[in-house]
Amino acid sequence: MFDDRIQTDTPRNARRELKKLLGLKSLSGIVYSITEIPVDLIREIVDARIAELADGAPIQTSLPPEFEELVMERLKPILGHLATLDKTPEVPAAPSSQFDPLVDLPVSTTEPDWALVKRHFRRYGDPSKTAFKYAISIRELKARARREGWES
Repeated sequence: MFDDRIQTDTPRNARRELKKLLGLKSLSGIVYSITEIPVDLIREIVDARIAELADGAPIQTSLPPEFEELVMERLKPILGHLATLDKTPEVPAAPSSQFDPLVDLPVSTTEPDWALVKRHFRRYGDPSKTAFKYAISIRELKARARREGWES
C-alpha cells in the first residue's frame, strides 16, 4: 500500500514517478488518483468547510465567487444528507457485504459426490484444487484417493 503524494508538473510525469516509486512497469490494476488542483487550495477549502460545519464560522477564503457557488452547489446534497442523519436515530451498522476473495468458504455439511470428485481429481491431477472446489480437506481427499487407487 502506497499512501503518499507525488507533486509533478503534469499527470504523465505523476504516473511515471508513481511507477518508479512502486517498482512497476504498468499501473494497470492499481487504484490511484491524480488531482490537478493545488494541494494548498484543497487544504484551504477543506479547512474552511470543517470550520463552517463545526461551529458555524463564516467561510474566509480567497476563492473567486464562481468557485464558491460551485462548491456550495456540490455540498448541498451532502449537507442535506448530514441533516437527515442528525434527525434519524442511530442504527447499528450492517455487516459489510463486500466480496472478500481471501475469506474461507464455509465447509459443507453434506457428503460430496465422490464420483465427481474422483473425475476432477483424475482429470486435473491437482489435489489442492479438487479439495477446494468440493470443499473437502486435502487430507481426506488424499486418503480416499490412496485407499481407492485413483492415481493409477
